[in-house]
Amino acid sequence: MKFQLKQKSIAWLKSKINKTSDPTFLFIFTHPYSGSTALAMILNSADSSMLLTHHGEGQRLVPEMCTPNRWNPNKVINWRAVHEIWMNQVNIVQQQSDHIEFVIEKSPPNLVRYNQLLNQFKNNKIIVFNRNPYANCASMLYRNHSPSTKSKEDRIEILERLANKWIYRSIFSKKIIDEHPTINFTYEEFCKDTDHIIKKITYNIPKLSGISSDLKIKIKDYEPQRISDQNQRQISKLSDQEKAAIGSQLHQHEALLKQFGYTSHWQKTICEGGAC
Repeated sequence: MKFQLKQKSIAWLKSKINKTSDPTFLFIFTHPYSGSTALAMILNSADSSMLLTHHGEGQRLVPEMCTPNRWNPNKVINWRAVHEIWMNQVNIVQQQSDHIEFVIEKSPPNLVRYNQLLNQFKNNKIIVFNRNPYANCASMLYRNHSPSTKSKEDRIEILERLANKWIYRSIFSKKIIDEHPTINFTYEEFCKDTDHIIKKITYNIPKLSGISSDLKIKIKDYEPQRISDQNQRQISKLSDQEKAAIGSQLHQHEALLKQFGYTSHWQKTICEGGAC
């Protein structure tokens, strides 16, 4: 009997140790081209934090997560394999540094399968991060669609599609906010007062300490720079006709836009959630 109790005690102790050592996954549910890489890198300045990849997207470690249909919410994912691959990466980092308490993960397609992800990684915290739809569409247009080679009509058609993708993704963002405890804020709020947003995050996650807001971040092909709002620069590349085309697609979703501080009325200023 004593032997059995001792064995049970050892098993219990091991389970407690393992449970305590499991890191918290800090999921940033975000649109692509939202500024989330800068957010992830700022958060990764915290003590005992890590990114799964250089840009914070664990999907790059799992080929099946990066196939062309990755925005399909019904896409079948082997979540046990994802868990194993990601935790293997955590263990590699653990062996080279101090104890890791937070794993920051921000692959944008996580948005459309958030429940499966949260069920697989139950020790989690959630940030929902959105960006002005006009700036988001402009950024994707110039990054992915070579607009200088397109006609005016083609550009408008592309922007209309991009606006509808923003709506589709923002619907998932709102679902996450409605269904789970979250910390939610926008790109604009983050850029306007980074220190305030960091305080908001650490108030909700006290153990996420040591974050520095004064880092120079290297994003894509830009020079390293501190956090700054790029909305005006990117929206200024759009014509009034192109802004109006985006607004026309957003028009029937005014309540959704308002949830994040935006509007379909593109003539309103960027500070008001518009495009002027």
